[in-house]
Amino acid sequence: MDLSVFGILWALIERACLVLVVFLLLFHLKFFKRMVEQKLNILDQLILAVLFGCFALYGTYSGIQTSGAIANIRNVGPVMGGLLGGPLVGLGAGLIGGIHRYLMGGFTALPCAIGSILSGLIAGVLFIFWKGKIGVWKPTLFAFLMEIADMLLLLFIAQPFDNALKLVSIIAAPMILANTFAIAVFAFLLRDMKSEQTQGNKI
Repeated sequence: MDLSVFGILWALIERACLVLVVFLLLFHLKFFKRMVEQKLNILDQLILAVLFGCFALYGTYSGIQTSGAIANIRNVGPVMGGLLGGPLVGLGAGLIGGIHRYLMGGFTALPCAIGSILSGLIAGVLFIFWKGKIGVWKPTLFAFLMEIADMLLLLFIAQPFDNALKLVSIIAAPMILANTFAIAVFAFLLRDMKSEQTQGNKI
């Protein structure tokens, strides 16, 4: 199914909103509250890696088929996981999403897989670097730059180059905007929920 650039963008934003709604629902669980307080043990991290890996799988399966590839929000899951739980969560979610995408095949399989894995891992490293205080603008900028890097990976790795160039010309804008939007809203919600939780603990 080939859609216009705007059509792809709108479809991806709809899918991103669903992921954000699920995150909001999960956040009210005791398990998630402990996660935000940064009291995760290894088992917690593994469970979260699987959970955000499922978000990555949803990002792939709900993607838009166009020009022989899939416009998607797959990286949202690993980035969210990394920013919430650190490198193990981000890398685990990225591996789940990335390996699954690679096994699906196609001329973009390898760069897409690499992009998902790197997105989660780098997000997790940034979680440590920022000491858990991710704010809003920093993760938003990271998501924006990471999606640009993903497009470059497609151009450098996917073959034939002409097909990759045609694909990027169609999906670059909607994927960069949709994924950046999702992480920006996620970071905003997380900041507000952390603030509310902190105020609640003081009462």
